[in-house]
Amino acid sequence: MRLDDRPALPPATPTTVGIRTRAGTPLRYRVDGDPEAPLVVCTHGVSFDHRAVGPQVPALVAAGYRTLTWDVRGHGRSRPSGAGITLARVAEDLLALLDAVEVDRAVLVGQSFGGLVSQEAFARAPSRVAALVMLGTPALGDAPGPVMRRVQRLRVPLLRIWPDAHLRRTFAALITDDPELRAYVADATRAVSKADLIATSAAAIHGLVDAAPAPTGETPVLLLRGEKEESLVARSTAAWARRFPATREVVVPGVGHLVNLEAAEATNAALVSFLNANLAAR
Repeated sequence: MRLDDRPALPPATPTTVGIRTRAGTPLRYRVDGDPEAPLVVCTHGVSFDHRAVGPQVPALVAAGYRTLTWDVRGHGRSRPSGAGITLARVAEDLLALLDAVEVDRAVLVGQSFGGLVSQEAFARAPSRVAALVMLGTPALGDAPGPVMRRVQRLRVPLLRIWPDAHLRRTFAALITDDPELRAYVADATRAVSKADLIATSAAAIHGLVDAAPAPTGETPVLLLRGEKEESLVARSTAAWARRFPATREVVVPGVGHLVNLEAAEATNAALVSFLNANLAAR
């Protein structure tokens, strides 16, 4: 799948591109769709950029929603990382973008780390979140068992000593088997400094292991993951779905962690169906 800066949108779609500078970083974002439509904010994962959620934009706009895609600080064109990358700071960045486009309440869609960011934003400002959609994302503060906690915490020291060029090649090779997606991952990762890659990874580990959970209660939540997703994420999303009646889990056959890229059509169908059902009902 080729990921483009300019997704194929319906004709005459209103589009704005903006920058919101916060804590030393120019946060670059793009809004597509009818200004009166409900806003869906899409946040990408570690080392990626706005293109990683690009395949969802045309489907959402065609279904009558407005989208906001952005580059997380230290990624894509939102550089330098300024005051640094933490889960709390990136969640506050997301909420600041809602202020920038003058929207009080939005749907938050997060891919992997972007899902942890979206959960943290919800925990900080639940009244501003109409619904949550998690793409290959475990629950915030999932607190896996002691062995897995130690394994997760070893990731940051390992990244520090891993030779940079080899690290980036390995990451692209491990995350997907699709040659075009590997090319995208390699390209996006090149834009992220090793220091920012380590900081974002540390923020993701904090979100999984040490952050306070974000009880979603009656907030509509869609948990979308691939059948081949890593066991930690699969276990976490299954437990999350059991915990809250407003939460729905969808498993897409034949794909792994990059479910929204490897199975874009299935992802978009589930996403639009979920939003139509839950936003209309509320």
